Amino acid sequence: MTRQYLGSARRKQRRIERGVVVAALIAYLGAGWWLSAHDLIFPDAMSRVANGYYTMHSRDPHLAAIGFVWNPLPSLAVIPLLLLTPIWPALASKAVAGCLVSAVCGAVTAGLAHRLLGILGARGVVRLLLTAAFALHPLVLLGATTGASEAMFLLACLFTALHLVRWLNDPMPWHLVQAGMGAGIAYLVRYEALAAGAAMTVLVVGTTWWRERRRKGAAGMALLDGVLVAAPITAAFGLWALASKIIVGSWLETFTSQYGNSAQVGTFRVSIDGIVGTGSGAQLVYISEQLIRTAPLAVPLTILALLVAWRRREPTFLAPMFVLGSILLFQNLAFLRGMSFGWIRFQIAAVPLAVLAAGYLAASASEWSRSRWVRKGLGPALAGALVLALPLAWVTEADPRFGREEALAREVAKGRQYEIEAAVAQDIGRMGLGRGAVITDVAYSFPIVLASRNPAVFTITTDRDFEDRLSHPRSSAADYVLISAPDSAPADAVDKVYPGMWENGAGVASLIREWKDGRGLAWRLYRFNDA
Repeated sequence: MTRQYLGSARRKQRRIERGVVVAALIAYLGAGWWLSAHDLIFPDAMSRVANGYYTMHSRDPHLAAIGFVWNPLPSLAVIPLLLLTPIWPALASKAVAGCLVSAVCGAVTAGLAHRLLGILGARGVVRLLLTAAFALHPLVLLGATTGASEAMFLLACLFTALHLVRWLNDPMPWHLVQAGMGAGIAYLVRYEALAAGAAMTVLVVGTTWWRERRRKGAAGMALLDGVLVAAPITAAFGLWALASKIIVGSWLETFTSQYGNSAQVGTFRVSIDGIVGTGSGAQLVYISEQLIRTAPLAVPLTILALLVAWRRREPTFLAPMFVLGSILLFQNLAFLRGMSFGWIRFQIAAVPLAVLAAGYLAASASEWSRSRWVRKGLGPALAGALVLALPLAWVTEADPRFGREEALAREVAKGRQYEIEAAVAQDIGRMGLGRGAVITDVAYSFPIVLASRNPAVFTITTDRDFEDRLSHPRSSAADYVLISAPDSAPADAVDKVYPGMWENGAGVASLIREWKDGRGLAWRLYRFNDA
């Protein structure tokens, strides 16, 4: 009878979990369709789609065209969908492929959050409310609808935390293997996974040693478990760095490339300081405001949950705290050290952390409180508080000072940037040019190439002969150059080889045509004089 009851309860929870995933998927697909229809597209998301697109639809298709500046998995995931661009061009031109992938990842992540809450002890309506507070948070919802890498990253992190929780409850090596695989996959999505990998390794080593401290060889067993959980992310880091070194000559392109994160942050340092303020004090205030306004209960609930876990001698909550907390700490420290743009979406790890802390506190209230009102009312109160905090997070997201990417997306849509760039692609297509006739740096012109019905007309930076064709355009039938202004394309490869190309053709080319959107962003097409 007991087994039948447990089996029935488990099946019921699985049905509820599937319902959560389906409901979240419908909501995310609907929101993604609306954003795409209004050209509210994040450039970061579109660039990930573009990296996958070049591997199949460029003049020189090859897998290494995916690039090594950013981690590969978001771009690899869209490649199967991009096979359908001939019949559905918006998959590329509107980055719909990225939106579809992120919507699926976001929906599954909502299901994982629901499952984690159950393992931590949350039940019934409280569990569903907490899941809703997670799924409808603006950072989570926008991450799941814009095609950015956050949804996939959060999916990998919650998968890692889930199996780490299971290992803390039941020290079977298979749980460690799965947690380690999750961290390795997370690294292939975003670099911040290194912080989670290091943190969870410390947790596993410390936990195993504590469990086995009275047995001979406890240190060796702890080290073995640490290796088991750290091996996948170490392998992912090493193999990706090795591939980068072999193919492009640099171990970590994000730090060394002119297109990498370090170079971009340095280029836009003045504009960042203009909004945030200068000095570590102003930066600390800024990210603290971001965190307080997007997830006001994350820090206090996490601290309280840790105190309760300490009192109960219950390590379960340490799993999500180490995984998600380390990522949140890493993101904010990177900004304080001048290594990050400090986008509001980088606070996303605080959202599931707050939700899981609330679920753990609600579940454990019956043990640490003698008050009937606390035991019965704490869960609904915490869930209600997280739901009521959502409007503040949405208001913050809409504030140009904090939601800088979101404000830029609205300005770009209002200025019809993508519409004008699609027109550039169409106008060049009507010229009837040959393969590779137009040289362009797709670090900046990727929306144009994605909108083109004949992308092979462009010689782009991922082509293996790009540098040779750029240096000797006349001998390679690369007759034209497409370029944007230096203030919007500060590291353009064409301008590096031909300084002054934007202003006057650098004495080697003549202006053919110029396009300009409502914000003043302009593109110029030059033709080499002897072509």
